[in-house]
Amino acid sequence: MNNVLQSTYTEGKLLLSIVQEGIGESLVAATKAAGAQGSTILLGNGVADNAILRLLGIGDSEKEIVLTLLPKELVDPVIAALKGFRRKKRLACGIAILIDVQQILHHNNATSPFEPTKVNNPRRKSMDSPHTLITCIVNKGNADEVMDAARKAGATGGTILAARGTGKEEDQKFFGIQLVPEKEMLMILVGSGLTGRVLEAIREVPCLAQPGSGIAFCIDVERFMTLGGKLPIME
Repeated sequence: MNNVLQSTYTEGKLLLSIVQEGIGESLVAATKAAGAQGSTILLGNGVADNAILRLLGIGDSEKEIVLTLLPKELVDPVIAALKGFRRKKRLACGIAILIDVQQILHHNNATSPFEPTKVNNPRRKSMDSPHTLITCIVNKGNADEVMDAARKAGATGGTILAARGTGKEEDQKFFGIQLVPEKEMLMILVGSGLTGRVLEAIREVPCLAQPGSGIAFCIDVERFMTLGGKLPIME
C-alpha cells in the first residue's frame, strides 16, 4: 500500500559545513551514518590570508559547502559523528555551522523524520548567539572588494559562491537589485560583537554605492565547530 504524501511545514536545523575540496562526499557519508537522509554539495572558494585560518583548513582554496537539513532529534547524533570526523588527521579540514530553521516546506509521509508544525507559529526571538553569518549577494567580481572591507573591519575570512539572478521583472522590483547578471554570494562568519562594524564597512564599499548593486543579511549561528584535525573543537 502506497503512503499518502502531504505538504507540511516543519522545524529543524540547517547544518552548513565548509570543507576542503574533495571531502564533501565523506562528510555526507558520516552524517548519513548518524541518521541524516542526505545533503546538497555546492562549490565555492575560500578567501582568507590568515595563517590560523589556513591551519584550520579554511584559508584560500577551493571549497565544498555541504547543506544538511536535520530534524531536532538527529542534531546531537550528527554533531557527535562530526566530532570524530577525520580527527586522526594532523590538520583540520573545515568548519561546521548549525543554524535554526523555523519552517521547512516539504512533502512527507509516515516515515518522515520531521514532525509537522503549524504554519502560523509565532516567530522566536533572535538567540543570543556568539557568532553571526553575514551573507552578501553582489554582482560578479565584487565579492573580493567586499571581503577586503569586511576584513579591515575585523572579519578574518569568508567563502564565495557563484550565483545568478532569476531575471524576473517582479523580483527586480521586489528586491530593488538587478538580478539578470551573474552574481557572487559571500558568506562571512564573525563574532556577534563585530556584526554591526562589518555591515557598516560593507555598506561603504564603492562597488555597492549604486542603488540595487547588492544585498546583505545576517543569520544567528546556534553552534560552530571545526572539522577534523587534532586541534581543539570550537563550539
